[in-house]
Amino acid sequence: ILLGIKKFRKKHGAAVMPSDRKVKTEILYTKIDLFNRLYKCFAVFGLLMFMFIIIQIFKEGKAINTLVKICKYIIWSFFVAMTIGLAARWYISGHAPWSDAYESVIYVAWATVFFGLAFGRKSDLTIASTAFVAAIILWVAHENWLDPAIANLQPVLDSYWLMIHVAVIVGSYGPFTLGMILAGTSLLLIILTTK
Repeated sequence: ILLGIKKFRKKHGAAVMPSDRKVKTEILYTKIDLFNRLYKCFAVFGLLMFMFIIIQIFKEGKAINTLVKICKYIIWSFFVAMTIGLAARWYISGHAPWSDAYESVIYVAWATVFFGLAFGRKSDLTIASTAFVAAIILWVAHENWLDPAIANLQPVLDSYWLMIHVAVIVGSYGPFTLGMILAGTSLLLIILTTK
């Protein structure tokens, strides 16, 4: 019976059926659960890097510099994994991955890390703060009220210009949040590093 249903679907619904490759990609994407794992990784390495930077401020050394660099490279690898995860979601759904609340939140996390790494070329503290902010945003994405399922695109969002509009506006939340965290961190460091 199931084989008959499958044949019927292929015969009459081939135009809207996802390819076997997309189905396999979605199964792998769901099994990996990348974004749920990444918030824990960002939290651990962001806090570690932050601690190493605080130690580095008070006591410069080759070992502590190496630890900061290792954390930086690991955070870069997490960003690459996020990018691959968003690309996989785009491939599976066939539309840009910011069409619902869950996708918007993980896109904000991606934009935060993107801008944090771009601005953090000269500031390791920016990269550590970026990882911390990304961990919080990804944690929020996995709260009970957000559904991580890949769904069909709502007709109102099926527009080229709306896709760009949403990407720019939602993507701007990341740098603003990062700026807030960096300002708080800088004020804290100013208080701690005075005589």
